Amino acid sequence: MKKISFAGPWITDKEVEYVTDATINGFYENYDGYAKKLENEITSYLGVKYSIATHCCTVALHMAALAIGLKDDDEVIVTDFSWVATAYAISYTGAKCVFVDIDPDSWCISAEAIEAAITNKTKAIMLVHSFGYPAQMDKIMSIAKKYNLKVIEDAAPALGSEFKGQKVGTFGDVGCFSFQGAKLTVSGEGGVFVTNDEEIYKKALLLSSMGRTDSNAVFWSDSLGYQYTIANLTAALALAQVERVDELIHKKREIFNWYYSGLKDVKGIKFIKEKEDVRSNYCYPSILLEDELNIDRDKLLDFLRDNNIHCRPGFPQMSKFPIYEQRFENKNAHKAWKRGVSLASAANLNREDINLVCKLIREFIELNEKSK
Repeated sequence: MKKISFAGPWITDKEVEYVTDATINGFYENYDGYAKKLENEITSYLGVKYSIATHCCTVALHMAALAIGLKDDDEVIVTDFSWVATAYAISYTGAKCVFVDIDPDSWCISAEAIEAAITNKTKAIMLVHSFGYPAQMDKIMSIAKKYNLKVIEDAAPALGSEFKGQKVGTFGDVGCFSFQGAKLTVSGEGGVFVTNDEEIYKKALLLSSMGRTDSNAVFWSDSLGYQYTIANLTAALALAQVERVDELIHKKREIFNWYYSGLKDVKGIKFIKEKEDVRSNYCYPSILLEDELNIDRDKLLDFLRDNNIHCRPGFPQMSKFPIYEQRFENKNAHKAWKRGVSLASAANLNREDINLVCKLIREFIELNEKSK
């Protein structure tokens, strides 16, 4: 039986060609050729001024937090529904995460929750375009302007998603994207930091290369830095994927539409869908099992796994992790954690695969409803 994977890439001859060339020719004087091409492609695609290709998205987020000047005792308002790298990037600076609730329709940070959490210690907002669904960027940027807050967009899975015609990751002070193997465009590991602010860019560029300036001698560093830049070989694969981003988005949106067609009439299943004036890349098509659907979410995932289908539960609330404190209850984030499902959407899936997943979900619901 074919394994129906949660995520995975679509590799073509272009990727093989670029990586082969980088392997043969991407050293010596061409040691950073593909990295520079990747940065140029990203700035052109997003319409931003500056980009830095990084080892992964987590280090891009860390650079963002440092470059906007976060320090000990600063507070940053953070979504309570994300992979923990979002919060850790803030914690690495010594700043404090204040976790707030999400919008139940997009699973992105709630603008209303942001404003309710602001104190005189608040310095920034760290939002996530969850699973490729754009956050409420007009409201968020209005709040940021009102209270003079910096904004970091964790757009790890959201390359190509748009809010009112503008690409996500380009609204705030910094945007960060991922090329990790489960994302839309992949390079195994890899990420990119983007900004329109020259001062932030210069700070991040210095941070990304060990603070090296050569001001007094070769290899001289004037400040603490990190080795956060991408490898040229990795960049070659990422570049080929980014050049095909619209094709990859089309495939993800197609998969979402197949799921929606197969499950939209099932009572108690709520799809996380793009809203008006928003375009999601649907990196991870997701559903919520509403309370009226009286089934065990984890048993559903086990049932699918027994049938060689890998779907994923919602993220746990980071505010409940031992190293953090919970200031707000965040009921919507809790519900997405306990009742959310991100559906299998690897790029090698076809209509028949998605039909099978829908069929088995329906069967599980019917069997469990009858047994009650």
